[in-house]
Amino acid sequence: MTTPPVEQCSCCGAAISNPSRVDYVVPLPDGATRSPDTDPNAAFLRLENGQAFARCLLPVRLTGGTTLVYLTWMEISDDDLRRAAAEWRGEGWADLVLYGKLGNDLKPWEKELRGAEVMATVGAPDEPPTVQNSDHELLRRMLTETWDRDVVLSWFSDPLPVALRARIARNWSLERSAGLAAGLDNRTWRFVAPGRSVFVDVLTDDQQRPPGEFLHELLDGAPEVPAGQTLITPTADDITHAFWLETVVDGRPQHDFYAHVVRRGTALSLGIFHGDPDDHAWALHVLRSVKHHG
Repeated sequence: MTTPPVEQCSCCGAAISNPSRVDYVVPLPDGATRSPDTDPNAAFLRLENGQAFARCLLPVRLTGGTTLVYLTWMEISDDDLRRAAAEWRGEGWADLVLYGKLGNDLKPWEKELRGAEVMATVGAPDEPPTVQNSDHELLRRMLTETWDRDVVLSWFSDPLPVALRARIARNWSLERSAGLAAGLDNRTWRFVAPGRSVFVDVLTDDQQRPPGEFLHELLDGAPEVPAGQTLITPTADDITHAFWLETVVDGRPQHDFYAHVVRRGTALSLGIFHGDPDDHAWALHVLRSVKHHG
């Protein structure tokens, strides 16, 4: 992983990390099963059916100066397997050129990629060959075009080293902070990491009441907190309301941050929980990242 540059968030000016490279490891070629003979960390692989594979890198340029690099597999000939294994990290490795077929379909690309013919060359002495070209239309576009970072990376539920804008239903979005895993459970989005979690729901007001009236209903039964633990920000289109308090969970202090961004007919409801009191600034950052897409 390369050293992450730092940029400022467009919503609140906070410093955010923007790694220039995000690695995604594909454990095995499609159809292969894990066994003592199929080491996902190996540079080369031969399956029981005789197929030979070499690890390869497949870079995809994303907006924001980020590159998504798939560590995937390409099927190669027996002769190329012997030649590549003999040269691995040796003097001849830098001159290696391999031709073969991509061994995996890759999310989030819907069109089948497995079996696409590829050409790969070595870019660094301690790395697998990098796919450089293909006659496959989509794969060639993946290698040559720049793709929307938020759209592509939103397909990955595992924690990512880069923050991205996550769509919540059709009309709402917010920042999914770096390091948070994503999941959807009964229409509630959750973004979680040790010591940090965000739960997000979209609410609907069928009565189409003004935001203040809808917010009054949403806050019915909410706990009383000091004025210094409340935030209210009205605009011409919506009202943002938040309050926070300290609770105890399993004998440990926890900081609970609840917020609503309310518009006529709809609201985004947030529950943000963190163990470190200094993460209050992070909770505010997540709230301020909320956007409605009319």
